[in-house]
Amino acid sequence: MRKLVILIPFFVLTTYTFNISVYAEDVPDSKEQPAVAVSDDKSLANDATDEDEDEDVDIDIEMEATFVKDSIQPLNRAMFTFNDKVYYWFFRPLSKGYEAVVPEKARIGVRHFFTNVRTPGRFVNCLLQGKFKGAGTELLRLVINSTIGGAGFSDPAAKYFKLDLYDEDFGQTLGRYNVGAGTFIELPLFGPSNVRDGIGLLGDIVLDPITFLSFVSPFLSTGVSSYNTLNEVSIDKGDTYEGLVESAIDPYIVVQDAYTQNRAKKIRE
Repeated sequence: MRKLVILIPFFVLTTYTFNISVYAEDVPDSKEQPAVAVSDDKSLANDATDEDEDEDVDIDIEMEATFVKDSIQPLNRAMFTFNDKVYYWFFRPLSKGYEAVVPEKARIGVRHFFTNVRTPGRFVNCLLQGKFKGAGTELLRLVINSTIGGAGFSDPAAKYFKLDLYDEDFGQTLGRYNVGAGTFIELPLFGPSNVRDGIGLLGDIVLDPITFLSFVSPFLSTGVSSYNTLNEVSIDKGDTYEGLVESAIDPYIVVQDAYTQNRAKKIRE
């Protein structure tokens, strides 16, 4: 079998808007004072414009979270049922066995490792969103956790240096640029999403180092990703999912709402 080589169109945002602060020296001639005042007025106007743009994005995101577009609900419900069965018939029993064999401390170490490996995606999305402090933090976290953190199996960057993770992805980046969510989509195996996050997922895959394991073996990256999912379910995500669906009258709507609200919150942050 040929090795899988997936070529995914990659969109690069090349236009940025910078706020430039102008510092003036003392002006001896009072006739020049009005010019300084005009400059200050323009600076204030630019700041006000940027604030208005941020407010517009927040309003749009809030509307998306309140009124969810679900154009293909019958198909989505079928996919939700499929994903639910995969969880309860496969991942849940497997994760319970894995949990019984592997200590929690080791499983948390595995979580830290995968989080560290996937730094490139968070770093790039911080840059694309203009979160330069976040980009710098992600680089520092990578260096610290990859060295004194034992190849990423622990997180001394957060524990000792108070460098918390910036959980950014391409879906959030598109949201910050006011790209609409589009219709809700339940992706097989991946779970709840929407058109915007589905497109963003392609960008996340491109920057995920695990993807490039496909060049070694067509099944290696899938196996590693599946193991990561199993590890996550064994720690806490299984309890979160079960808590949502087991007491719900309509589990599909509950999961859809939880996903939409969570994504809106992340984009606003």
